Parts: sequence; structure tokens; C-alpha cells
Amino acid sequence: MKLPKCEKDKVAGMITQGISYNKILDRVRETSGGSRASILEKQDILNVARDYGLHQIQSRHPEDSISVRFIVQELKEANELLFFKDQGVIDSENPNIDKKELALGFMKQGQECWFLNHLTNTETLQVCMDSTHCISQYAGYQLTTLMIVNDCNHGFPVAFLISSTINEEIVKAFLVKLKERVGPLNANTFMSDDDPIFRNAWKVAMSEVGAPVFLNCSWHTDRTFRKSIASKITAPTSEKAVIYQMVRALMDEPDEQIFNQECQGFLKYLEQAGFSAFYEYFRKCYLVEDRVKLCPKCYRSNVTITTNNHLESMHKLLKYIYLDGKKVKRLDHTILVLEKMVNDKLYSRMINLLKNRTVRRNKPHFTERHRQGKDLEVIQKGQGVFLVHSASYVNKQYEVKTCDLTCETCRERCPYCKVCKCMYSCSCEDNDDRRRNICKHIHAVVDFRQNKYKPTKPKDAGKEIEILHDVVCGAVSGTGSKSALEEEVEKLTNKTVLTLVPKFKDIKDLQVVKSIDSLLTKAIAVMNAATQLPGNITSFPVDVNTIKEPSNTNCVKQDRIYSTKKKRKRTDEGAGFRKPSTKARLEIGESLTRHQGDISVPVVSKGDIEYEHSY
Repeated sequence: MKLPKCEKDKVAGMITQGISYNKILDRVRETSGGSRASILEKQDILNVARDYGLHQIQSRHPEDSISVRFIVQELKEANELLFFKDQGVIDSENPNIDKKELALGFMKQGQECWFLNHLTNTETLQVCMDSTHCISQYAGYQLTTLMIVNDCNHGFPVAFLISSTINEEIVKAFLVKLKERVGPLNANTFMSDDDPIFRNAWKVAMSEVGAPVFLNCSWHTDRTFRKSIASKITAPTSEKAVIYQMVRALMDEPDEQIFNQECQGFLKYLEQAGFSAFYEYFRKCYLVEDRVKLCPKCYRSNVTITTNNHLESMHKLLKYIYLDGKKVKRLDHTILVLEKMVNDKLYSRMINLLKNRTVRRNKPHFTERHRQGKDLEVIQKGQGVFLVHSASYVNKQYEVKTCDLTCETCRERCPYCKVCKCMYSCSCEDNDDRRRNICKHIHAVVDFRQNKYKPTKPKDAGKEIEILHDVVCGAVSGTGSKSALEEEVEKLTNKTVLTLVPKFKDIKDLQVVKSIDSLLTKAIAVMNAATQLPGNITSFPVDVNTIKEPSNTNCVKQDRIYSTKKKRKRTDEGAGFRKPSTKARLEIGESLTRHQGDISVPVVSKGDIEYEHSY
């Protein structure tokens, strides 16, 4: 039984108004009576959306490869295309890229505007780069994201690369085109995967400026340590756990000289214990001359990022929110979803600036440390150097030094004394750049100097808000004047009649004609819905008791059947692979130092390097 034309038009009108499919089913069934619409199913609604071209993500062509090339042309005309290498074509600028590979790099207008504004208003550029899979049904295709950590400690994607494979030549070509668009990027920090592809490509593409501090994501490194210890050491689990704690103590050692001593002791311990496989692996993968500084904490001073959590979070948001946790088949669908996600990111940034939001999770830490700092004794040792007495140890003092007291970039500050992470440094353990903590000793110094010095405030975000508003809102006037409306209608009419209609005769592909017809049908449906929309729409009555509740209140949980079986308690607390505490790290460090001989770290030549990519 076919759905009548009048019922299809009715369903199409509701789809254009953004009504969900479940609500459309309810409305049609309530008013259909005994007609064909009374047995309407969700598949019928999907068929109407397909026939009228009303899908949320509108493909440019039924064939995915042709649709992708249409999107590439759109990006090119909008000056948003950075790099495109088609399959079956040799790129004259990059002849080393295999003929069979496909690569598409793009940066939307909003991304470029925000990025250029960020480059002019910041002195610290932190770059994260990583890839993710499952972006289409084609095996091996990956999405590479170049992300910048902004002044609110939020990640913002500035460019995307979709490619059939990831190699150094493709990434280098992408970064070169990005440099031509925005200029050389003088990054302070560059964090990526353990794979050297991204680091090597960055060194070549951005060779005009100084090399940044290259870092490995500590999550990837820790996961690799766990798997390597489990596979390369033949010993009881408790002994493997001890080896893991030794490795973690090495990686978390803040002093470079002590780290070198402990490395010698650790290698001697492995050699004496007979763990030759892990000994060679650790020596060749983590003590090679250009890799020894990628992981240890002692080489990460003044670095505020330690993991790729910004990128991991964005990739998870893309897969499970924007792609609904479904396996994507069409590549054009992924590209269009990325465009929507970028637009939402721009809106989120503009809203955060307008509402003066920073990272709220640190506010309890700021409050506690600010309060504790008022009870500490401070002594000024010299110009810009202060000694703060420890609250736990009687004869211990911590040294606090001034750094950049004129910082106007950071927006993540203590809400009480307005101090940011860039202004002071402290020798205590709590003042960890990776966690962006501001310890109580720094708060004590700020309180000590409050009559002599007041911290600077962040720069006014008015210009950036104006740029973001122009990008996401199109700088459209909200007055709704008749002259502006008539001007837009006339512009659209000229574009349709004078530009599109003469080109229809030149199209030879039937599928292209059908795709254009689908898009025009959607536009016509939107116009019909706009002209028929009633002007006296009233809202539904709201229960008075629910007005005072927050909009994100959870519903009352239902009573559930639960298990009464007691959980088995862990008998051996040291059997698991657990990170050592600060006290345990110091004890392990002292033990390893007693095994050391020569102080210098053994350096391995590049020819002996062996990378681990099993994770």
C-alpha cells in the first residue's frame, strides 16, 4: 500500500520543521483515522525523507566517490581546501605519494579565522596531532586532526586530513599547504603518538622556525609499558608489577641528573635479573638519542599538556555523538559531519567567552590552595625569588620564582587572587605543570605581595567574539528590516535564474540531475513550510512544580533487582600493575641510584631503534 501524495507532503513538512521521527509517528497516528497513514512506520518516514531530499546529511550524489569530489569542489570554491590528492592520479608537487592513495586536507573558514586570531594573541602555541579510524567503510582510511590548546585549556581543531593511509609524505604535504595558508607555526609543544611520522613531517614542513618540545602522549606510553612488561618478561605477576613501578618511577622523576643515575641503576638491575628481552627493548626504544626526551617528566618542564586527551575527547565526541555510535559507510557523510562539529565548536567558544567561562573543574583546587596559602610564612630571598615554609615539615622550604607577571593570555585563573600558571614556578611536587595546578606556596607569595603588585587581567575578548559572531552567524542583522529581506530575496533570485538555469543543459549525467532535483525539492519544501507556518503558535502548559527544577535533572531511578553475592577481596595488593605513590617513587629512586655506575645515560644510535606499535 503506497502512501498518498497528500500524506507524503504532510510528513515532509513536519520533517522540514525539525520534528523528530518518533513525534511524527505519534502525530500522524492520532489524526489519521482509518486511512493508510494509520499504519505509518518509521521506514515510511525515511522513504519520504529520501524522496524529498530531506535527510539531515545531504549527499551530493548517490555514488560516494562522486559525492566526495563534489564536496572537494565546494571546498575549493570557498577557499577552504588545503590539499587534495585523488586516487589514480600522480601529484606533481608530491610525486613520492603513491598513485593509488587518496588524501583530502581542509580547513573551514571559521577554523582559519579563529586560528589566525589565536596566533596574533598568544605567545604559547601547543599543538596536538593524532589519527583515528572507523570514519568510513573503506579499510585503512583514517582521520588526522591538528588541534590547538587554547587559553581556556580547551582543544580546538584547526584542520583535518582524511587519507587512505597515514605516511610521512602525505602528512608533510598537508602541513606544507597549511603553512602556505597561515604561515610557519612556531609551536612551543608538539604532542603526538609514539609513531615518529607526525614529528618527522612537522620538522620538515616547519623547518624555518625553531623545533618545538616533542612529546609522546603519556597514555600511549603507559599502555605500551604495560603490554611490553607482560610480554617480554617471564616472571611472576608480582615481579612484573615491581618492574612496572620502577619504570613509572623513572618516567615521573623531575630531576634530570637523578633520572640519568636511576636509568643506569635500572639497566643494571634488568641485566642482573636476566630480563634481557625487556632490557634491549627499553634501551633501544626509550634511551635512543632523539627519543630519550619524549617521555620522562624531567624533560617536560613548563609543559602543561601530558596526554592527547583533547584529541581523544574530540574523536569520541565525533564517533558517539555526531555519528550516533554507528559504523559509517559513506566518506562524504563523515566530511559533512565534521563541518557541523566545527560550527558547534565555534558557537561553544563564542558562548564561553560571552559568559566568561573557564575550566570549572579546577575551581575547588583553587579555593582550597588559596585558603591554605594564607597560613604559610614567606621570606623574600632576592629579586623575584621567595622561600615558603612547608606546612608539613618543620625544616623544609620551597622556592618560588616569578616568571611572566604580565601574562594576559591565560583565562584559567584563581577566581580570588587572579594568578595564572604562567606567573610563578615552585619547587614543590604539587606545582605540576601537567595538571595545571597552582600550589598553595604560590598563593602564599601572591598574598604576601598583594600590597606591592596586582596580577594583570586577561585581554579583552571582544574582538574574538566579534570574529566568531561574523563567522557562525554570518554577520546577519537581527533587525529584520524589509529592505534587507528584499535584498536577500533579489540576490537569491538572480543566483537561481541567471546562474543555475543556463547550466542545466550542460549536465550529461542522469544521477547528477537526480541529485540536483533532490536538493531543489528540499528547498521547495522549506519554502512551502515557511509560507504555511501559522503565526499564533502557543506553547504547551508546564507543571508548576517542575519549573524550579534544573533542566538536566535526572528522572527517578526505577527499583532494580541486584546481586547479593559478595565481591572477592584482593589478597595480594602488590599483584596489579599500579603506579607508585610519591613516597614509593622516592624509595625506588634511591634503590636504583645505589645500582648505578656511570652517571650519563647510555645513547643508542638511530640504526638500532625499534619502535613499538602494538597498541
